[in-house]
Amino acid sequence: MRRCLISVLAALMVLPAVAQDIVPAGRAASTAWVLPVEGPIDTITLVSLERRLKAAKQAGADAVVLELDTPGGDLEATLRILHALRDHGPDNTVAWVRPFAFSAGAIIALGTREIITAPGARLGDAAPITPLGPLPAAERAKIESPLLAEVTDAARRNGHDEQLAQAFVSVGAELWLLRKTDTGEAIIVDAGEYEAVFGEAPARELIDLTADAPDSPESIVPWLGGAMARDVQDIDTASTLPPSRSRLGPDDAATLTLIGQITDSSRLLTLTDPQARAWGLSSAMVDTDTELAAFLGGAVIHRSHEQWSESFARLFMSWPVRVVLIAVILIGFVVEMAAPGTGLFALGGTLALALLMGAPWLAGLSTWWPLIAVIVGLALIALEVIVAPGTLVAGIAGAILLLGGLVFAVASPMAAGELNMLHLMQGLLLTMGGVLLAGGVLWLLAGPLGLGSAFASRYTLHTEPAPVHVATATDRTGQTGLALTDLRPAGRVQVGDHVIDAICSGRWIDAGTAVRIVRDGMEVEVEPEDA
Repeated sequence: MRRCLISVLAALMVLPAVAQDIVPAGRAASTAWVLPVEGPIDTITLVSLERRLKAAKQAGADAVVLELDTPGGDLEATLRILHALRDHGPDNTVAWVRPFAFSAGAIIALGTREIITAPGARLGDAAPITPLGPLPAAERAKIESPLLAEVTDAARRNGHDEQLAQAFVSVGAELWLLRKTDTGEAIIVDAGEYEAVFGEAPARELIDLTADAPDSPESIVPWLGGAMARDVQDIDTASTLPPSRSRLGPDDAATLTLIGQITDSSRLLTLTDPQARAWGLSSAMVDTDTELAAFLGGAVIHRSHEQWSESFARLFMSWPVRVVLIAVILIGFVVEMAAPGTGLFALGGTLALALLMGAPWLAGLSTWWPLIAVIVGLALIALEVIVAPGTLVAGIAGAILLLGGLVFAVASPMAAGELNMLHLMQGLLLTMGGVLLAGGVLWLLAGPLGLGSAFASRYTLHTEPAPVHVATATDRTGQTGLALTDLRPAGRVQVGDHVIDAICSGRWIDAGTAVRIVRDGMEVEVEPEDA
C-alpha cells in the first residue's frame, strides 16, 4: 500500500513536467531536417530546395524546417517553391524566421504549416517590385492578384488569419484588433467590418499593441481554420474549409472592445517577433537547435545546406557576371580571328563560355543545344573570315546562331521549367548588354587604348607603310612581292613600288614571306611564292 501511495505521488509530481512536453500531434516529429534559405530567393534556391526536400523525404524525415534569412527575391521562383513544399515536403513543414523573412521569404513562410520566430526576427513587406523599383498601380494589381490568391490559400491551409496574410502583400490594407470581452479571444477586422460592428469609422492611429495583444496564437480567431487547428488529415482539402467565424455585425458590438490598429493604408505589414507571436502568426520563439528539437517533441535535428556547386552557380548566374562573360566571349574570339597571336584571347573566350554554360549545368539547369548553337555559330564566322571571305552567308548565319545561342543560354536557367516571353526578353537584354560592353572594349582596344598598349602593339605595325596603291586597269596576276603584315587572311603586301591590300589563298601567310599574285580584281589574292 505504501509503495502504491509513493508511486501515485511520484506520478503526480512528474505529470506537470510531462504536460509541458506534450506537443500537438501534427507538430511532433522524430527526425527533422533543417534547410537553411539564405540570401535572395532565385532559381538556384528553388532547385536546391527541391533537391533537399526529396533527400529529406527519402531519409524518412517527418518534419522539414525552412530556416529563413532572406530579403526576398524572384516571384516565379517563390511560387514554385510553394508548390514544391506541397509536392515534395512532409505535411509537418515549419518556417523558422531567423532573423529576417521579407517579401518572398514571408510568402514562403505563410506556405508552411507553422511559423516560429527567433529573438529579434522580422517578417513581412511582400509587395511585388521590379529591379527598377515599385510597379505602377495597374501593373502591380496584375501581379498582386495571383500572389494574393496564393497567400490566401496558404493562410486557409495553415490556420493563419487570412486578412493578416493579405496585408503583407497588398498596399492599402487597414486592419484593427478587437477582443471579445466574454472569452478573451481576439479578432482581426478590416475597416468595413469595423463599421458594421460599431456603426462608425474606425480611429486611424497606429499604436504598439504588443503588450495588449493576445498572449498565445490560439486566442486569435482567424477567418478560416487551418489543417492543424482542425486536425484535417488531407492537407489538400484545407483550403475549402468553411470560415471558422461568421462576419461580425451590430449585435456583436456589446461583446467587443477595440485594442488598436495593426496596420494602415500607407505601408505594408511588417511584424517583429513579439507581434508575430501575439497576433497568431508565430507559434513560438525558438533560438537554438536544442530549442527547436524540444519544440518538435524531441526530434533529432539534421541540417542540409546548399551544395558548393549551387553557390558557385549562383555567383556566375547573376546578371552582372553574365553580361561580363558574354562580353569576354565576344571579345576573345573577335580579337583572335582578326589578329591571331598568342592564343590568350581565344583561351579567355573559351573559359568565359565554359563558365556561362557550365555554371547552370552544375546546378542542373543547363541544356546542351544553346552551347551547340554557339559553337556552330563561331565555326561559321571563322569559316567566313578565314576560308571564304566576302560570301557573307556563313558569317550572317554564324552571327545569328551565336547570338541566339547566347540568348537561350542565359534565358534557360531563369526558367527552371518552360521558357516564356519574359525569360526570353531577359536573356535578350543581358545578351545585348554583353554585346554593347564588348563593342566598347573592342573600340578601346583598337583605338585610344589599343594603339598605346604594349600588349596590343604586337598586333599593329611598328612603322607606317607607304600609302595603299589604288588598283589600275593593268592585270598584275603572276607578279611577285613581299608580305608587309601577316595575312590572316587579309593584310598588306608590297609589289614593286606599291603597297596594296590583299588576302591570302589557302594557308595564312606570315610577314616577310615572298608572295605571288594569283588573282587580280576587286580583291587581290596572293599565295606564297614557293607554293
